[in-house]
Amino acid sequence: MSFGARLFQQSTHVAAMSHQLTRMLRMVQALSIRPRTTTELLEIALEDSAKPVSLRQIQRDIQTMNRAGIPITDKREGRDVLWSIPATFRALGALSVSRNEILLLHVVKGLLSSLRNTRVEHELEKLRAKLEKLAPGTLFIDAELTADVSPGRYINVVDDRVLDRIIDAIVDPHWDRVTYRSIKSTESKTFVVSFCRLIDHAGRLYVAAWHPKYKRYISLAADRIDHVERANDVTEPLHQFDTEQYRSRRFGVYDGEAVAIRLHIDASAAAFFVSRRWHPSQEFRVLRSGALEMRLTAPLSPELVSWIVGWADVLAVRSPKALKEACKAKVLRVQSW
Repeated sequence: MSFGARLFQQSTHVAAMSHQLTRMLRMVQALSIRPRTTTELLEIALEDSAKPVSLRQIQRDIQTMNRAGIPITDKREGRDVLWSIPATFRALGALSVSRNEILLLHVVKGLLSSLRNTRVEHELEKLRAKLEKLAPGTLFIDAELTADVSPGRYINVVDDRVLDRIIDAIVDPHWDRVTYRSIKSTESKTFVVSFCRLIDHAGRLYVAAWHPKYKRYISLAADRIDHVERANDVTEPLHQFDTEQYRSRRFGVYDGEAVAIRLHIDASAAAFFVSRRWHPSQEFRVLRSGALEMRLTAPLSPELVSWIVGWADVLAVRSPKALKEACKAKVLRVQSW
């Protein structure tokens, strides 16, 4: 082959690659604008390209992008095939990290150490390697950072299949049929729920779920869930999780009848208490002494009692009487040891 022929062949190849790259970038743009797009709509989006685009060519381009790491998925609906890029995919975006974000990445690295020697250890090391590129070095002592927050303690307690299905139901909301062993009962019960959020609370993993029969949120201890299966026969519209609504009937994970509560907070701790959000209903009134009166409407749950007793050096219960008695009983129980 002559030099001129080789040069023509190379230039033709480069031009073809250029056209393909242009097509793929425009396809990614179209999929970003319209998350669920048919092949025919992609053809329309490429109509004004320099060269006509065939259906087969689009399919080949999609395969090429998948091999390159752009996760374009397809789902058949009737006669149509809908193409989409997952909303979580961010590989094309430029990554800039602020100083505070770097601090948070170091915190995440420290928390990940609590997952060592668990079933996710292999994936953990890959994630730590990625975080190390963004935030190299060690900023915290692992033991101190994870003393109070240790998600790793749950991994080997909750059944693998149950945990996987809970996570799947939260990421892709749907109804599930759950078999659950209540803490207050020895018998298991099966009922339908919509899993909403995981909760790390008091050394245990809980799941906030919406109960369609009772039209309210419930909290389930994840380690007491025996079985989860998708409830495809339930056609009721899914409930949209409302954090405020969930927390309004709780102080901790236990729900109950909410009552009016008044607490007295010493002046020495006033600034700290005002700076924190303990409950959605909280209100503060500054007293002449500099102390605070804190008001909230919440159930008299075991968590509330433990929280008050834990702050007993700067906090006192004004009302209701039942809350005072519950706190006294807890302190007397400790003193009786």
